[in-house]
Amino acid sequence: MPEPHNQTPDSWFHRNPKKTLFFFTLFLILAITYGAEKFLEFRNHRQGIVVSQEVQRRYVKLREYRPGSRLLMTFPRDYLPYTDNVFTKKYRLDIDQNGFIMPSKIYAHPDKVIVFLGGSTTECMFVDPDHRFPYLVGRILEKETGEKINSYNGGMSGNNSLHAIDLLINKVVPLHPQVVVFMEDINDLSTLLYERTYWNQHTVRSPLETLQKKKLLGKLLKELLIPDLNEAYRKVGAALATKPQDEFAAARKKIKYNQAQLVHEFAMNLQALVNICKAYGITPVLMTQENRITAHPDPVIKAYITRYGKETGISYAQVRELYDAFNDTIRQVGQKNHILVIDLAKEIPANKKYIYDIVHLNDTGSQLAARIIATHLKGLIAPQSQASIHP
Repeated sequence: MPEPHNQTPDSWFHRNPKKTLFFFTLFLILAITYGAEKFLEFRNHRQGIVVSQEVQRRYVKLREYRPGSRLLMTFPRDYLPYTDNVFTKKYRLDIDQNGFIMPSKIYAHPDKVIVFLGGSTTECMFVDPDHRFPYLVGRILEKETGEKINSYNGGMSGNNSLHAIDLLINKVVPLHPQVVVFMEDINDLSTLLYERTYWNQHTVRSPLETLQKKKLLGKLLKELLIPDLNEAYRKVGAALATKPQDEFAAARKKIKYNQAQLVHEFAMNLQALVNICKAYGITPVLMTQENRITAHPDPVIKAYITRYGKETGISYAQVRELYDAFNDTIRQVGQKNHILVIDLAKEIPANKKYIYDIVHLNDTGSQLAARIIATHLKGLIAPQSQASIHP
């Protein structure tokens, strides 16, 4: 018998039974979930139970670069008036899966592990990757001692000693390092001077981050779905900015400070870092910060430090006194605890050949720092070795 001509064609549901089953199952799950939520809400309300409706969430910031990211950094144009070095190329900043600047984990089973923690002066962003001193120290010591050494760069711009404490506890201790080297000064000074406390809530350096529920969802979606577009948008915004970014803008007003209190706050954090290391069987090493904040500064140095002097009322001489006091505190904490202090402030010449602004090393300075640091660390890494490393 011939088929009737008016037969109805198969619907989409008939042609796609698996997809139909999937969507029906998904709808059923969502309906059951929504129904369960409403039932529990009704029951809790009748019993007088109040369940917190989360509208925000707080986090302790682990101040590090996004693990696995690859960055090309160009020297910021708005910072050029405050350097007398020339930067004409882009610098690679590759981050490993643990948030350290690469090269990092050279060996799967090293003989010794060294970790460097600090801010931008440890990070060495505008230095060639194989000349950054945290990496180069490992290679020098490896050559001189014959040990297989992994040396990790845990520096990040803006980090202070409180961030170093967080990093030490949460990601450095599990590496089982023999030595951890800390270099902090100017970031601690600026945080304490402008915000009065490490536990401030107004800058990117705040130890806690509070995200409203909507902002949290938006941030997660951007990070997960469009990370490259999100980063490009951020860079374009920074490039189009007519004024230099200033995280302390709101605090730049006439400042009254107690130098003894600032130094005391800094010393307590340094002591905490030392104590944590000793508790975990790690040898702590402190470093003073190289700088060009001298009694007779070069014009670019004086211009940088006094750029906000009119707003804060703090003179160049006062900044120098505070900065030197923080470096002295590093020396004193080291002496008190009978630990090694590498005095880069005294061992690296305070001029543009080695330092491109007030505190940041250029390629030449970073290589010199690596040789100096390796000389001091050799006795800790290979105490039986008698060979010398000459800076």
